[in-house]
Amino acid sequence: MQEEPTARAALLESFAARIATHQRRITQLTARLRKTEYARLLVFLALPTLTWNGYQNGYTPWLLAALGAGLAAFVGLICRHARLRERIAHQRHRVTLNRWGIARMERHFEELPECPATLRPLFDKQDWDINLFGPASLGQLLFNQSTGLGEQRIARWLTEPAQGDEMISRQAAIAELVSKVDLRQALSAHALQLNSRAYDLNRLASWIVRADEHVFPPWLVALVLVVTAASVCSVIAVAGGLLPAQALLGCIGMNIVFYGLKAKTWHRVFEGADDTADALNGLSDWLALASRQAFSSPRLNMLARRLKPAGVTPAVAIRRLDRILGYARLRHNPTISVFAQALLLWDFHSAHALARWKRAYREQLPDWLEVVAELEAISAFAGLAHENPQWCFAQLVDEPRISAQAASHPLISPAHAVANPIDLAPGQVTIITGSNMSGKTTYMRTVALNLRLAQAGSVVAARSFSFGRLRLVSSISVSDSLEHGLSYFMSEIMQIRTVIDTARQSPVPVLYLLDELLKGTNEKERNLAIIEILRTLCAHQALGMLTTHNIDLAKAPGLKGLVRNIYFEESFVAGQETLRFNYQLRQGISRNTNAIRLLRSMGVLSGE
Repeated sequence: MQEEPTARAALLESFAARIATHQRRITQLTARLRKTEYARLLVFLALPTLTWNGYQNGYTPWLLAALGAGLAAFVGLICRHARLRERIAHQRHRVTLNRWGIARMERHFEELPECPATLRPLFDKQDWDINLFGPASLGQLLFNQSTGLGEQRIARWLTEPAQGDEMISRQAAIAELVSKVDLRQALSAHALQLNSRAYDLNRLASWIVRADEHVFPPWLVALVLVVTAASVCSVIAVAGGLLPAQALLGCIGMNIVFYGLKAKTWHRVFEGADDTADALNGLSDWLALASRQAFSSPRLNMLARRLKPAGVTPAVAIRRLDRILGYARLRHNPTISVFAQALLLWDFHSAHALARWKRAYREQLPDWLEVVAELEAISAFAGLAHENPQWCFAQLVDEPRISAQAASHPLISPAHAVANPIDLAPGQVTIITGSNMSGKTTYMRTVALNLRLAQAGSVVAARSFSFGRLRLVSSISVSDSLEHGLSYFMSEIMQIRTVIDTARQSPVPVLYLLDELLKGTNEKERNLAIIEILRTLCAHQALGMLTTHNIDLAKAPGLKGLVRNIYFEESFVAGQETLRFNYQLRQGISRNTNAIRLLRSMGVLSGE
C-alpha cells in the first residue's frame, strides 16, 4: 500500500513546524525564567539590607511595609520561577512527542523508546513472534506517550479482543480524536511529566483504597489538637513574657512523647502516595485539560462527564492532595522538622489531612484514574491513525474469516510497504511458497498484526479489512531450551500441540500461523505429519496459513479441497548476481529457488 506522497509530506512538515513552534516558546520562557531569577536575587539581597537598617535605626512603619512587600515579592518570585520551569518542561515534552511522531512515521524504531519493561508480563511469546511487543514492534508505535495506567490499558486492548458494540464504540472515539492533535499532545506531555519523575499512578490507586481510619480515632485527634493549641499559646505567652520558658518546655516534651509513640503509624499513611516530588501537578493539569473538552462520540462524552462532578472538580482535588503532600515533605528536612514536630506535631496534622482527603475522595479517585487510562488508550490509537491516514477501520462480520484489500505490514514505512490482499476462510489452509527472503513470514505477520489492531478497535494497514471473531495462535519462532532440556524439534512439537489443542478446545474459531513446520526431521515423515496436522486443523474449522519451501506439500493429494496456494517470487538480474524482490502476492505454487544465488551474491560461493 503506497501512501500518497503529498499527504505524507504534509504530516511530516506539520510535525517539524510544531517542533519549531515549541522550541521558540522554550526560548521565550527561558528568557523570562532568567529575568525572574535576577529579580529573585535582587529581592533576596535587599531583604537582609532592610533588616540590618531596621536593626540599626529602628523599624519604622515604612520599613516594616518594605520588609513585608519584599517577603511577599520573594515568595511570589519563587512561585513564578516554579511555574516557568513547569511550562518549559511541558514545551520540551511537546518537542519530544513531535520528534517521536516523525520517527514513528519513518519507522525509525531506534529513535523511539523501548517498550516499557513493566508491561512485559502482559505479552506472551506469540506476541513477541509477531512483533506485537519488543524491539521494532507495534508496541513502540503506541507506548511511551501515556501514564502507566494508560499503557496498561493499551496492552489490554492489544491482547484482549473487543466484541461487537465495544469495538464500534472504540472506533468512534478514536476517529474523533484523530484530528485533535493539540489535545492529544498536551495530554501526553502531562503524562510524560509524571513519567519523568518516576511516579506510578497505580500506587495512588492502591493507596486510596487502603483504610486509615483506625490511625486517627476521635479521642486522639481531639487530644492532639488540644496539645497543639497549648503549644501555640505557650509560644505566644513566653514570647510576650506572660509565662516562663518552662511552660513551653512542658508542651514540647509532651509533643516529643506523642511523636515517639505514634510517628511510625502516622508515616504509614503516606506510603503509596507521592511524597518526594511535585509529580501530581501533571495529573492535575491532565484532569483540568480533559474536563474542559466537549466531545460528540458517546464514549468520549461519557468520559468527559465523569470528570465534571457536582462538587469539587478532579483537578482541584488533586491540587489539594499535592499541597498536603507538599506539607508532609517537610519531615524530610531534618533541621526544620525537629522544630515542627516539637512545637506543632507537624506529621500528625499532615497525615490527618491526608486521611481526610482520602476519605472524601475514596469513591471518586478510582473513577478519575479509570478515565485517565481509557482516554490515554484512545489517544494513542488516534495518534496511530493520524500518522497513517491511508489506513482504515476494520469491519467485524459474523462469519469467522478474514478478507482485506491492499493490506500491508504495519511496521514497514507506508512509503515503502507493499500491499497485498488477504482471504482466509474457515476449514481451509493457505499454503505460501516462495524462495528465501521473498516475504512469506512477513505476510503472515501482516495478517497477525492487522488482526490484533482490528480486534483492538484501531485502524489497520489496509484499504479495507473485514474479520470475524477469531483467536490467534502461531508457531513462528522456535528455539531449543537448555534450561528446560528441550531440543529444537521437541520445542516445535510442543508449539504445534498448543495450536492443535487450542483449535480443539477454543469456543471461538482459531486463526493459526505456521512457519516452516518440523524443520528438525526428514522430509518424508515431515510431509506426512504436516498433512495430518493441517487436516486436523481444517476438521475443526480453523483457518490459517503455512509457509513452506516444499512444493510437493503444496500439491499433496491428502490436502485436496482444503488448500489455497499463493506464492511470492523474485527476479534475477543477469550478469550482476543480484536478486530483486517485489513482494507481490501471486496465486499458485512457486517454482523458484534462490539459495545458491544468495550465497553467491554474498560472496560465500565463488560460482566457479
